[in-house]
Amino acid sequence: MPWIAAGLGTLAARQAPAQSFLDSRVLFYKEPDGRTQVINPVLFFQQDLGSRWGQLGVTLGYDAISGASPTGAYPTSDVTTSASGHLIRSGTFPSAEYRDQRKSVALSWGRKFGAHLPVIDFSYAKENDYLARGLGLSDSWTMAHGLGTLHYGVSFSRDVVSPVTTRIDHPKNENGYSLGWTQVLGERDVVDVSASLMQLSGYLTDPYKIVPIGDPAAGRTVPESRPGSRSRRGLFVKYAHAYPWNGALRASYRFYDDSWGIRAHTLEVAYGQRIEPGWIVTPEVRLYTQSRASFYGGSFPVPQEFMSSDYRVSAFGSVLGGLTVSKDVTPSLSTSLGATIQSQRGRDRVVPVASSAEAAGGGSISAADMVVWTATAGFTLRF
Repeated sequence: MPWIAAGLGTLAARQAPAQSFLDSRVLFYKEPDGRTQVINPVLFFQQDLGSRWGQLGVTLGYDAISGASPTGAYPTSDVTTSASGHLIRSGTFPSAEYRDQRKSVALSWGRKFGAHLPVIDFSYAKENDYLARGLGLSDSWTMAHGLGTLHYGVSFSRDVVSPVTTRIDHPKNENGYSLGWTQVLGERDVVDVSASLMQLSGYLTDPYKIVPIGDPAAGRTVPESRPGSRSRRGLFVKYAHAYPWNGALRASYRFYDDSWGIRAHTLEVAYGQRIEPGWIVTPEVRLYTQSRASFYGGSFPVPQEFMSSDYRVSAFGSVLGGLTVSKDVTPSLSTSLGATIQSQRGRDRVVPVASSAEAAGGGSISAADMVVWTATAGFTLRF
């Protein structure tokens, strides 16, 4: 999204010499125990139209999503069977199977005007129960004798949520703003400091999640309910350093908080090393932690105005490690392969209920507990 790009300072990269290229990537994402699996091919094309007409970009994306997702219901120590016939093993959270496809397209155009590089973006995405439409405007303003860049942007999204259970359309609106500064510190160092704000309103509830009410053993549930507005704020610091032995270090930190009470910290470090002829090896590490939303709970004694048992708004932390290897096949063609593994553990834990003394026992668990794998493959063709 344009406001995220501006917030991370990547707009400064558009100062590089213009050229046309085709970039293709395929991402495979997999959660454990038959949970969510995603195959996501993306195609990005940028055409250099010259100094008079600027640059035109087109992005095409497709997501094939399948698997199961925790419903928010309370876990049990008994082995049960879901409505679809899927066996739910002991000590796991009840889940619902689903399958969906998402198709997206985005267009961007930018042209340099003196020290300014304004960019306009349009995006459209459609899936079975969600329609997203977005517009973004951003600008990079080079100053301080070419050593500093002020970048800023706004984005607007007007989405429609149409749950398959009701087929009733619900509006969801997002307005985003960003402001940042990129500074060249020397021949080998660049730093970027940015801030972002996103205001959401409308239908922000997940229509497929439920909340346990009263005694968890009774199995009583009601649909979850979230506030109709959300303010999301982010502060970004990004640093890059180039070493004389053809290596480069990239480090970034993000602080995030919102009006739902969630606070998060993200620290990411990546190091790229060029190995002749034409090879680049890039290991990376990312640490993440977040607190829970003010209306989150494993169960509630009585219904409340706002409540959710969705692990995504619970407190959890994760550690990610990854490695990407790229190869310059020719001066105009490069390829890459990458993989990551992420270990995630929830801090809001519950003890599964049991229908008998024999089934009782075991420790506490969280729906956020999982190990996630990703793999990527792609190529870039410059012309």
